[in-house]
Amino acid sequence: MRALGIFREIQNSPNRESDDALILKAVMDQLSILKTDCVLMTPEEFDQADAVDFDLIVPMCETYPRLMRLKALEAVAGAVFVNPADSVLGCYRARMLESFAKTRGLSYPPTEVRRTCARANEKAPSFEAAAGYWIKRGDVHNTCTHDVVFARDWKEADAVRREFESREIKDMAVQRHTDGDLIKFYGVGPGQWFTWFYHDPSTARRLPFEIEDLAAQAELAARAVSVEVFGGDAIVAPDGGIFVIDINSWPSFARVRAEASVQIARRLRLRLRQAAARKAQS
Repeated sequence: MRALGIFREIQNSPNRESDDALILKAVMDQLSILKTDCVLMTPEEFDQADAVDFDLIVPMCETYPRLMRLKALEAVAGAVFVNPADSVLGCYRARMLESFAKTRGLSYPPTEVRRTCARANEKAPSFEAAAGYWIKRGDVHNTCTHDVVFARDWKEADAVRREFESREIKDMAVQRHTDGDLIKFYGVGPGQWFTWFYHDPSTARRLPFEIEDLAAQAELAARAVSVEVFGGDAIVAPDGGIFVIDINSWPSFARVRAEASVQIARRLRLRLRQAAARKAQS
């Protein structure tokens, strides 16, 4: 079996360039032990490569043109893709929120997706937000510190909108601030492996909650966008309620890299075995 891993673009790994690369290297090291011939490429190398002879393609890249090339490759290569291009695109924030809205039982803060032009934002959102708004770019999750900004009121939100518009960001998400503990979660499957930790343990109030509720919400979010290797953010509210903020394809798994690399490699080998069994039956 041959596997290709494609690193994430540097601009899409703010402050995580080495962590993103290290998890992919760690997974490929595990796959090598599990009888898989592995190749790693930068996104730029992938642009020039003939990638049709691989049994498994593992892309961390996120830019739209590369995802379109991957999608075209999916149609002709016959390889297993984890996560496939449509799933990565499904994590673009505006698309993600559209999928969230269609997912029964998934809890997330009240949110509106809007164009960044002034005309689309003459009125404040329909939901109450006395504690303020989070204004987030509507495509990729984070390329710099100005892509997700807190605004105390709608006047401040408009200043963020203007800054987005100046950077030619076409869509933005306007989300109500939700009080509680901010949690990071990671998963493989869904249903194979799950873990979590506080973004900032020093300030976390350690509000009580049920871990099975958190895992269920994370897996609903992962299924909503069809990702098998995923991470995300959630809020645990004072009453124990859980609200998913984001879901991401192929996060860095930085704090749990050793364990995550084993679990991801297990998943990838399972997918390869399933593909081989289907091919044998056809």
